[in-house]
Amino acid sequence: MLKDYEKSSIILFVKNWVGVIASMIRTGFMSSIEKDIEIAALRSQLVLCHQQIINHKMRKPLPTPAFRQLWVIISKLAHDWGSYLILIKPETVIGWHKKAFKFYWMKKSKISGRPKISPATIALIKRIHKENPLLSPEKIHERLVDLSVIDAPSPNTIAKYVKDIRKPPTLKQKQSWRTFLNNHRKGIWAMDFCVIPTITFKVLYVFIIISHDRRRIEHFAVT
Repeated sequence: MLKDYEKSSIILFVKNWVGVIASMIRTGFMSSIEKDIEIAALRSQLVLCHQQIINHKMRKPLPTPAFRQLWVIISKLAHDWGSYLILIKPETVIGWHKKAFKFYWMKKSKISGRPKISPATIALIKRIHKENPLLSPEKIHERLVDLSVIDAPSPNTIAKYVKDIRKPPTLKQKQSWRTFLNNHRKGIWAMDFCVIPTITFKVLYVFIIISHDRRRIEHFAVT
């Protein structure tokens, strides 16, 4: 059963969206001159509110959930949507989309985040490292699997508990790598793989290849 404040929040959310949809329907019946006049009138009021907020004479309004969703949709449909903003920043709208994306997949996933490592497993990792200091995280992971540890942590997770295994590169190593890049950057391509959330909370997988010489995109693919 929904609580009283949850019911009131849902009712307010629906009212906000009904108001937005009604405004869109009304705009469809207006002439181009009437639209231009209304845009000028609304912009003048927004500029006045913005000046009052900057001068601390007026509190900054709190965006409603419907307002956030509407602006996320606008950001995906309009090319120059950032220039429309007055009361908020484009980074704020992008943050709303990311937050909604995380919330959507958190609710959809049965288990959120990585499984917790038991104190016994952590103690076993440290004991193996103490007995065999030269073992890499990959070898420690193999040792845990051999010991029939359930859900043995990955090598990257193991490295967090034995931090002295991977020492930071020395100045000489850094200089050697920089020299190598300077000598061979014309023949080196860098690859990157990333994901981009869509308006419907689906995921676009992006693969990019860039040449180090001119920082030119040699190839990209999206699926």
